[in-house]
Amino acid sequence: MAVLRRMLHKAKSPTEGKGGERRPFFKRRSSTEQEVTPSGPRGPEERPMSPVSGPGVEGVDGHDGRRRISFLKRSRGKTEPALDTATADVGVGKEPLSVLQILQLVKARELVLADSHIIELEGECEKSGGRQCEAHTDSGRKVKDVALLYKELEAELAAIVRGSLADPGTTSHLGQLALTIEQEEKADRERDSRGREPGELRQKWRQAVKDSVSERLSAAQTEGNAAIDRRLGSLGDQTVTDLIAVWKKVAVGYPREFEAFSVYVRSYHEAVASSLAQIAQQEMDIQQLYTFLEWTYCLYFREVLGHEELTAHISKQHLGPLLPADTLQTLEDNCVSMVKARVTKQMKKELDVEQERWRQESKVFHSELANRIIQLLKEDIERSSAISEGLESRIAKCGLQCLADFLQSFQGSVLELYDQFADYTARMECVVPQTVAVVNCCPAFRDYIERLIQKYSSDEQELKRKMMGALDKVERRGVNLLTDKLFSELKPHFAKLLRKKWLQSSEGFEAAIATIREHFNQFHKMKTPPYQTLVDGAHRRVVTEYLRPLMHGRVSCTSQEMRTRLALRLNEDSWKLQELFHSLQSTMTWLDLAIGHLAEIIALKETSCIQMEVGVLVSSYPDVCKHHISAVLDIRGDLSPTTKQLILECLQELDAHDGSSSLARDRALFTEIDQATAINCLGFGGTSTPGCLTQCLQALRQRANRSR
Repeated sequence: MAVLRRMLHKAKSPTEGKGGERRPFFKRRSSTEQEVTPSGPRGPEERPMSPVSGPGVEGVDGHDGRRRISFLKRSRGKTEPALDTATADVGVGKEPLSVLQILQLVKARELVLADSHIIELEGECEKSGGRQCEAHTDSGRKVKDVALLYKELEAELAAIVRGSLADPGTTSHLGQLALTIEQEEKADRERDSRGREPGELRQKWRQAVKDSVSERLSAAQTEGNAAIDRRLGSLGDQTVTDLIAVWKKVAVGYPREFEAFSVYVRSYHEAVASSLAQIAQQEMDIQQLYTFLEWTYCLYFREVLGHEELTAHISKQHLGPLLPADTLQTLEDNCVSMVKARVTKQMKKELDVEQERWRQESKVFHSELANRIIQLLKEDIERSSAISEGLESRIAKCGLQCLADFLQSFQGSVLELYDQFADYTARMECVVPQTVAVVNCCPAFRDYIERLIQKYSSDEQELKRKMMGALDKVERRGVNLLTDKLFSELKPHFAKLLRKKWLQSSEGFEAAIATIREHFNQFHKMKTPPYQTLVDGAHRRVVTEYLRPLMHGRVSCTSQEMRTRLALRLNEDSWKLQELFHSLQSTMTWLDLAIGHLAEIIALKETSCIQMEVGVLVSSYPDVCKHHISAVLDIRGDLSPTTKQLILECLQELDAHDGSSSLARDRALFTEIDQATAINCLGFGGTSTPGCLTQCLQALRQRANRSR
């Protein structure tokens, strides 16, 4: 600016040369000073004031609608005639404008005319030696003047760009800007070498667009420490507003070949990317990070570039990502780490709350623990699903690992609770509610694990087995605890079965039925499938406990009448048990006929009929053995050893059938019954068969295992 002030001073008070002659600002080849006059005749009264004062520029006016330069009225694609008209006014024999006059043309935004004089001045520099003759005073000054004028021209160009963005209605000078750029490029083509890079002014224009866009978006983000969601919202709103204005008002001021809208779109895209890169360096909590990633991955492309007024005019695929891949990877890694830490901490807190509820001996049959844990995982998975599939999958796998660790802690805490219940250190009225509440958490966990594994991590079978194993232990121990509690109360009633008083009164059996119903009124609050496991297991165990005294020979008939009464009573009890467990939704219907078959074996008179019924029993219950049948035959009290042996001879093939070796464990009934002490009751010469010996050993092992 000091140079400009000196130039202005010289223009107002030119120094006098020798002999009193006034020296022009620059010496020219012309021997006389000539003025740049307007083309065509014009009277003095018609000449408006020129924005450039001083000698030689009376006809230059940037605001006269009748000026001779018609480049703004030309059609796009016809730049050469307009350029020729502009340069024709400065004749070959006319004195070129001074630097100050050219500068004032720039300030008046007569850019095409100003640039034509700069090009002419630059040509004179080249002819006089250019940069190689900078030691010479005039040549060196001219080079500096050209550089200064170009700098001012570029500054005015940038100001026009800024102004068109700030006020899209003021775009009248964009045509001048475009013509100036085209004029510079024409000069590039006409000269082999210049002091500037070819196409430099167009690049400066693009840079001016970038700088202007960057300034606007920076100002739009309010304070730098504002909440990230507000910064991103302001960034998106400003971008949408500006691009709509550019499309409707600014881009139309440029020639089509400039592809101005694409230049602006790319500039806004790069400015947004720069802003995001700055935000990415900040410390963010998990919610801020989710907001940032969602905006970067989705909202920007959907709501900004995909705005209904812009989407048809923007090619998103040519813009590229907003942030580098390594930056996005780092942000995602941070997100996963933060989710893992937060979820793990929250899960521990939820388990602590549940344990406190246990200590308060809650009698509520429901627990929200599973729902709270699952919701905790769902929040992050659903949040990440709005960002990208890759991040969603990573968060889901992270959640699975957190859940696996939690279930190990959950299992340990629950087993400790069960041990307290088993030792009766807790009040018994809270045992059933708390056990049911804990077991009811397992189906929800199991279902959620299955869905996560299937959708996100089908190859994580080892992790799945680990989690399912923990849930299996919780369910199995809970079901066993409740079953044991039930049968501890049923034990006195079962002790009265198959005795003489039992034949006379059903009081003991009815008491057992009432106890089962009472307990299952509470057990029924357990969810399926653990409830199904409980009721099916209870059904089989009730039938087993009912048959046990029969196999032990607790009663022995002395007459046909007693056998008939015994068989009738067995059938009555069998029907009552069927009705009971059908109402409790047991699926173990294969147990229904076991007691009835034994009643028939006791009641039948004909040996052949007994043999047939034994065959039916064995076909229905393959785990029944000879010693079981022998014990039932002994209850009759009327069979001789010979008859008994005759009945059993038809079952010789059972010797090769060693107990329940070929029977599914869930269909075993008689192998659960303790064997009678007298194994040699089969009557084969007083010696037990190998099959019966094996059964005896199995029974002894089972009894030993239960006693541990």
